[in-house]
Amino acid sequence: MPALKQRGFTLIELIIGIVMFAIALSIITALIAPQAKQSAAPIIALRASELGQALMNEMLGKSFDEHSERSPPFRRCSETSLGAQPCSLTSELGADNTEVRSNFNDVDDYIALTGQPISDSLGNTLVPYADFSLSVQVQYDSDLNQATNNDGVAFKRITIEVTSPLGEVYGFSAYKGNY
Repeated sequence: MPALKQRGFTLIELIIGIVMFAIALSIITALIAPQAKQSAAPIIALRASELGQALMNEMLGKSFDEHSERSPPFRRCSETSLGAQPCSLTSELGADNTEVRSNFNDVDDYIALTGQPISDSLGNTLVPYADFSLSVQVQYDSDLNQATNNDGVAFKRITIEVTSPLGEVYGFSAYKGNY
């Protein structure tokens, strides 16, 4: 009887197969790893958008100016014919010395939030936004052109910039009218 010939792989064939598998695996890993980093970017962008929009909604719900009356007869600042006080000067914009966010009553008080830790209106730190930063600007801009400031007291331009942990800046802008 003739001897049966053994079938299988030689040691050299196994080594070549392992090397080819390692090369293919390293190429696939090199293509997937950058995608894993980028997968967090949409979540961060969404959080920045939520933060900016929530703050803008909160601000737009406040009075136009410190001197606007919030109870009857609801006179607007600068309505001198009706006995109302003049609107705040540009140098007076911002939170008063005694005001904290829980009792901000007009849009320009929010300038004080620039550079502060992210918190809600009650002062509770918002952990998901701990690495974000805010910049809030409020300026008079009655001709709605963003080119000149303090050109009247009919509108205030609110600009919010949210900086993400990745360094990306998300901008939000709106106008609050004196009405």
